[in-house]
Amino acid sequence: MAYFNHAFNKTFIADSTLATAATATSALTSGQVALVDGSTWASVALPGGAITTGALGYLVQGSFYTKDSIGNNPGHGGYQESVKSKGINPKYITRLWKTNCITAAPATASLSLGSACTPCGTTQFMRMDVKGSPALRFLNHNAYAIADSANICCATGQTYLDPALVLATMGNMMLADPLIKPFVAEAPGVTGITLGVITGTAYTTATGVATTGGTGTGLTVDITAAGGNVTAVTVANPGSGYTTGDVIIIAQTGSSLTETATLTVTAAHGVAVNVAGVITVYTIAEVLDGTYVASVDPVGDDVSATINFVGAYVNTKFGNCSFDTRDHFNSEPVEIIPSLLDETGDPCNDCGTAVSTPGVMQQTQGEDVIRDLIMSESYRQSPYNQGNPDSARIREIEMSDELLAAVDRNVTYKAYYIQHTVPRFNNPTGVFDNEQYVYKIYVKCSDTSAQTELEALFTGLVTWAAANGNTIALETNAYW
Repeated sequence: MAYFNHAFNKTFIADSTLATAATATSALTSGQVALVDGSTWASVALPGGAITTGALGYLVQGSFYTKDSIGNNPGHGGYQESVKSKGINPKYITRLWKTNCITAAPATASLSLGSACTPCGTTQFMRMDVKGSPALRFLNHNAYAIADSANICCATGQTYLDPALVLATMGNMMLADPLIKPFVAEAPGVTGITLGVITGTAYTTATGVATTGGTGTGLTVDITAAGGNVTAVTVANPGSGYTTGDVIIIAQTGSSLTETATLTVTAAHGVAVNVAGVITVYTIAEVLDGTYVASVDPVGDDVSATINFVGAYVNTKFGNCSFDTRDHFNSEPVEIIPSLLDETGDPCNDCGTAVSTPGVMQQTQGEDVIRDLIMSESYRQSPYNQGNPDSARIREIEMSDELLAAVDRNVTYKAYYIQHTVPRFNNPTGVFDNEQYVYKIYVKCSDTSAQTELEALFTGLVTWAAANGNTIALETNAYW
């Protein structure tokens, strides 16, 4: 017979913590979390309060329910009970960690051509692959399409076509394809920047300074500084994938300080044209309608170009009105992969450069949180009815609606975790076994005050564990 470790999960939804000492658990409100002394059943001051030597600690939260019928005795009104963890021994806290709040970002992709990549008399081909479960659900298979640059004529004596014109022609055809159109669009580039709060005092005037943050990639800026302070910012390379309101950080090499700026996107510019080092962005339509004047000598004029695409962030939610946890519920980005083909259909790597950046799902969604909470409550045999026409009414009777109201399914949450592993010699073979518990505390990403309070609670846990010979630290993980 095989023996397996026993695992247990418990979920808490926090909007505050009780930081004062000697408060009874009955005083906790819904969403309020406290660290409780197991010998007195009263709260411990945070972050530095101490639990009675030798006693267990408990994570306790006010009940989600306004009434409770535990014990199956609703005729007598039941009773209200706080939400509690199992007893926590500080020696056996094996891990403490938290996740980051990850915002959603779509996939981006670009295809670049140099000045000598498009000889007259040849046809260029672009292939676009769309992968990911949204495409699979929509089409029952991954999608791809091929676009070409046919019907572009060279002027008399012209040797090479303008690469911007070639890319715009292929891009226009690609985005009109019925398989690609639901999932891909031309990516917005940055056309203007409005300075936000200026925090740097050691900046110098420079060009092509890299940036971080926002929903896109590749933005570089030229900065003007006076007295170590940034006074003006202009776009050097517009990058792709940025959206209005993005906040970026300018971190100049050699400076330990940062500058915050707010991007303003005024149009969807899909084609970035580089003429002798000066980059200008145009929409695909502007390249094709003559707003951009194509060069008849791109090699001599030193013209190169990049077309930028953005992938859809597809909503796959359905069955929402019944709230059946077996429904699909996520929105997720597709993966888009462009490539340049030669006239035989083989990949061409001599001239064109293709770049793909995967999208990112938001972490952690309220949809995930409510499912964790439903599963956690099932340990205490609190019912959650689903899957039949009477579910809505049954949920009201069984108080599941109050559980549902505890979570905002449309926002993201930050998660804090406590892993508690109790070693035991508790089976007939004498094999070392253990019981492992994971406690999850979710707090809205927008609720910074509650996050600050939870940081104090976890500081108290670290101090409590250290006082009992268990040295651990609070880790930060990007994902669960």
